[in-house]
Amino acid sequence: MATFSNWSLADVHVNAKGAKTCQLLDGAARMLYTADAYCTVPFPPSNFDKDPVATRLNLELRVPPSLEAFFDNVDAWALGYLTINAERLFGKKLSAEQVKESYHPTLRRHSEYPALLRTKFDTAGRRACKFWSTDHQARGAPEDWRSSEVRPQLHISHLWIMGRECGLVLNVEALLVQEASTVCPFGSPSPFDALSGGVV
Repeated sequence: MATFSNWSLADVHVNAKGAKTCQLLDGAARMLYTADAYCTVPFPPSNFDKDPVATRLNLELRVPPSLEAFFDNVDAWALGYLTINAERLFGKKLSAEQVKESYHPTLRRHSEYPALLRTKFDTAGRRACKFWSTDHQARGAPEDWRSSEVRPQLHISHLWIMGRECGLVLNVEALLVQEASTVCPFGSPSPFDALSGGVV
């Protein structure tokens, strides 16, 4: 479990496209978090451009209440850290309220539904997400995401900054997948079924 006291954000890096990011570190290491409870998947993975061959996808997970506290603590850490380090990261001092207005929390909440966790994952390349069955065997991605439950291993990777907005990126490195079992609605077969050929 994260202690947060070891967490920090590196200086702003600007890539060739002008995107600004700050790597998140847990001491000198990457910050990995493995959920100890299953999440549901209300929507299939997608990307903003609706590109069918995209290899970088968004995945929203409905998290159980037992996991919400961790991500609330992540967001609380981020808000405090960004406020203290605003001049280094944003180029100017910002109040706690200004940082809160700019920050996109990891959890998206709705009064009628469990919280949604915003994540991303890769389908190809060296960072491609790995999928595992409940007996810890390698497997492929779920055929029906909505009927599956997953336990994610997340790399809390970096902070993105775009204009006045910012937020943390949570990359899914692995998913333990539990797919819903299919149960026949007619129950167990009976001798009558065999004799009648199933015709009533």
